[in-house]
Amino acid sequence: FLVEITADILGRKDDEGKSELVDAILDKAKQKGTGKWTSQNAMDLGMPIPTIDASVQMRDISSFKDLRVEAAKLYPKNTQAVDLTVNDIKEALYLAYILTYAQGLQQLTEASKEYNYGLNLEVIAKIWRGGCIIRASFLEEIRQAYDRNPDLNNLLMDSKIADVVKPLIQSLEKTSSAGMAQGIPVSAFAASLNYFNAFRSDRLPLNLIQAQRDHFGSHTYERLDKPGIFHTEWED
Repeated sequence: FLVEITADILGRKDDEGKSELVDAILDKAKQKGTGKWTSQNAMDLGMPIPTIDASVQMRDISSFKDLRVEAAKLYPKNTQAVDLTVNDIKEALYLAYILTYAQGLQQLTEASKEYNYGLNLEVIAKIWRGGCIIRASFLEEIRQAYDRNPDLNNLLMDSKIADVVKPLIQSLEKTSSAGMAQGIPVSAFAASLNYFNAFRSDRLPLNLIQAQRDHFGSHTYERLDKPGIFHTEWED
């Protein structure tokens, strides 16, 4: 739906000028709070939804228009040449959408457990497909995934969804890198990619954070090689 209306917006000429209307609109995005509430609840549940968080944060940053204008003068961008195709961007957007659905649906899964909602995600995907701001044809594949496994903890763990995701990974990597090389904020793309890379990592460098917590606050840690709770006196 949002892609459809974006096509309408980008094709609309400004009645008061010769350029596209979108270029005449002030780049300060307002919000009614839905995204903020979603992020707040995810924090309460301990659920990572970085793509949604990034979209909220970009709206917040956009509100500082005057400050951004001054910062643009102070920090001019040094752009680099990039090799990127329209198809790369298309596939990157597709994968970012899938990853955002995965984040949001896992949040609903955990919220259902925490608040005893009894949510049926297969039915929810069907309702969303029928008509709402996040409707998309891909919701049918999501519905089928939860029909195959109603207890699916994360959409990305469905084998058929994985078959869709794997060919798109390189395009998301290329598009995120290209945006950064051009000094273009691609927060949602980058957040989606970082989420995915963390999600598929069997080991993360968070062991260092746990060691730091134990060092400064005696918060203890667990070990990989044996069970138990441990504490180290780090300063001999």
